[in-house]
Amino acid sequence: MLQLRRVVPLAIGPLLALGLPAPATAAAPGSAPGSVIASTPLPGKEAPGSTATSITYWTQDSLDQPRQALATIYVPTGTAPAGGWPILANAHVTAGLGDDCAYTDDYGTAAADVNVVTPWIQAGFAFVATEYIGIGTEGSHAYLDADAEANAVIDSVRAARATTPALSSSYVVNGISQGGHATLATAAKAKERAPELRLAGAMADAPATKVEGYIPLAGPYIPPLPAPDYTTYVSYILAGLETARPSFDLNAYLTPAGRAIVDDAHRLCYFDMNTRTQGIGIGQMLKKPLNTGSFPSVLRDVTALPVSGFDAPVLVNQGRFDVVAFPFLTDLQVTEMRVHGANVTYRHYATGHNVWAQALPNNIAFARKHLAG
Repeated sequence: MLQLRRVVPLAIGPLLALGLPAPATAAAPGSAPGSVIASTPLPGKEAPGSTATSITYWTQDSLDQPRQALATIYVPTGTAPAGGWPILANAHVTAGLGDDCAYTDDYGTAAADVNVVTPWIQAGFAFVATEYIGIGTEGSHAYLDADAEANAVIDSVRAARATTPALSSSYVVNGISQGGHATLATAAKAKERAPELRLAGAMADAPATKVEGYIPLAGPYIPPLPAPDYTTYVSYILAGLETARPSFDLNAYLTPAGRAIVDDAHRLCYFDMNTRTQGIGIGQMLKKPLNTGSFPSVLRDVTALPVSGFDAPVLVNQGRFDVVAFPFLTDLQVTEMRVHGANVTYRHYATGHNVWAQALPNNIAFARKHLAG
């Protein structure tokens, strides 16, 4: 769930302040998932060798309510191969829950992020990057809501193909941390949700797994920890749960300080939230243990990843020294998927959470192999 360090912050907030892009196709609430609401070119935001377009599209949350999401499409310049450009659907890392935390349309210009897109463009893929639901669109973002993440990723591919005829119906999905969680959720749901598309493979880097197993262990007895990140992550999870299940009484578990932190989690981006939670322990947020009442079952319903239903091959990449997405939890997720018949390749790396850079060549090779197969 760790945010990859970025150099240039996104300008989606200022863009929205200047006015919404001109509609490409009209859509009313309840329109088919993947319907495009608006589309606008992004001159100057292109990754090398590509064009860039921002789209707003319809999808659904995990309660099957129609919701809007943003995505950015990067398409290689030149002539598409027969059948169209294969698609890399990108599920991004933890950035925050508020509108100012959107950033996929800066992938082409931020010094740290250009390397996210460019290798895939050079490998002959179109790159479709969702912002998930509620980041840059109405409402808050339901952080680690597995069904909502999967819907946003799959429907971003549908919407991209609606605006760009040169795109193939075959795609792969890749993401790290929160994006790894979204990648596994997408892989389990892809065929059922979008039978008109072909998911050829899924590559999950340092996925957030088994959140429902360890977050309920928290309570007022948790001492302050040296890194603010953990309080940030917990506050995002609690805020996301509040968004995903608005009828759930989260206040029953929060101290006044915890209520204020969760309120800020709905709007503050990762680095600002780290500053906000500096010196504040998880225990200070909670007035009773999270393993009481309905909290464990509600959290499980929202965040738990499937262990079955994987029709496409999956590659999981894990750093052995990851202190954010814990290796033993990824081990358990992979084992359960294999027991239920999933075709999973599991790779370990001598690194921490930012396994993405080392895993990238293997991800591209895995994607090419299974697209061809």
